[in-house]
Amino acid sequence: MKNQKIITIISFACIIYSCSTQLYLPASTDAKKQEQLLAGRKLYVNHCSSCHNLYLPKRFTTDQWKKNVDEMQSRAKITDQEKQLIIEYLTSQL
Repeated sequence: MKNQKIITIISFACIIYSCSTQLYLPASTDAKKQEQLLAGRKLYVNHCSSCHNLYLPKRFTTDQWKKNVDEMQSRAKITDQEKQLIIEYLTSQL
């Protein structure tokens, strides 16, 4: 039983890692904007992957992302400022 839990945890970690590496790393010539986008990416990976698989940013439109993140805000326990950073990251390449 203990081995099964370890295998499950390792498998879950691999799934999260494989998806997060596919998420684009934002690039901006504006250093402040770059910092905000990276913070949004980090928040997205850390908060959203704890409950479900991550979606690539281009999967949804800006309006869909806003709606999705609004709906998940209380479950993910993120502030309004964190929500905004996540939305900016997810929609910056659309």
